[in-house]
Amino acid sequence: MSVFVSALLIAASFFAQAAALAPRLKADDLKRLTGVQWKGTLTYLDYGKNKKVSIPSQLTVTGPGADEQSWRFEYEYPDEPKANSKDAVVVSKDGTIIDGERVVERTTAADGTLKIVTEKAGTDNDKPSLFRFTYLVGAASFSIRKEVRYEGAADFFERNQYSWTR
Repeated sequence: MSVFVSALLIAASFFAQAAALAPRLKADDLKRLTGVQWKGTLTYLDYGKNKKVSIPSQLTVTGPGADEQSWRFEYEYPDEPKANSKDAVVVSKDGTIIDGERVVERTTAADGTLKIVTEKAGTDNDKPSLFRFTYLVGAASFSIRKEVRYEGAADFFERNQYSWTR
């Protein structure tokens, strides 16, 4: 019985250490996005035509909310205003989840550009999929790339990418 208890304690210690080392967002990471509106494009894969299409896009980020965990992302499409949307983006208190996406990487390049990579299960084109989002936040640039890997497939493909500057 003591071997079982020892093994259980070792396993619990391992998982606790792994959780402590998990990449996480910091409080100031999203604050870098607030302020002046971002302007650029959304490029997406049109499945019907099997080609990439780009349209003008703007983004305004405000927050944090009173709870310090929620942010407002307002997406605007000047040529397609009916597609405009507002999203509440919530960051978990421990910083390991953003908008339901698990943070799998957080790095800062030599030039100060922050890279955050997240993953989330979902459905794309009516197929169970894993989504990978790559957020790059620079001093005057911000991009979000969404990649999709269908269940059973080996590789991701790019579904869409926002690219903005200010």
